[in-house]
Parts: sequence; C-alpha cells; structure tokens
Amino acid sequence: MTQFEKHQYWTAIVNQQQNSGISIPQFCKQNDINYANFHYWMKKIEQTDNEQIAHQVVINESSILNDEIVIIHLPNGIRAELPASLTLIQIQT
Repeated sequence: MTQFEKHQYWTAIVNQQQNSGISIPQFCKQNDINYANFHYWMKKIEQTDNEQIAHQVVINESSILNDEIVIIHLPNGIRAELPASLTLIQIQT
C-alpha cells in the first residue's frame, strides 16, 4: 500500500470514528484497531489538513510597484514576483 493509499485508508477510519459517536478507545476496541496507530494517523491527517488550508490574499492597486512586476509579501515570509500584465483577479487566484 502506497503512502497515499494509507492516508486515504486512515482518513476513512478516523471519519468513521468521528461519525460513530463513541470514544476513540471504544472504537478501536470494537474494530480491532491499534490505539497508538489510530492516534498517530489522526494527528498526521490533522497536520496534513492544516497544511492544505488556503488563506485569502488581499491585493490592492497600490501593490503594483511599476509596469513590469507585482511583488507580494506574504505573512509567512514568502515573496512572490508576478508579471504586472496579470489582472488583479488572476493574481488573487
């Protein structure tokens, strides 16, 4: 099983537990799942989900410094330089 397949499998298991309405220890016992493995994957899935959250970037006309490029400074330190010929909608996307 590839890492991607494992991630999909455990995502389904974690979702089943959350929808079951029973505690994690009970769910693991009833489904013969190793409790430590369940917690490992639950945290791994949560971490992956958090990494994939998109944050809106607000861009104003004043962000365009000259006729050639647009420079965007993101809060996490990333700096993006884009062609100024892009529309604001393209840049926001």
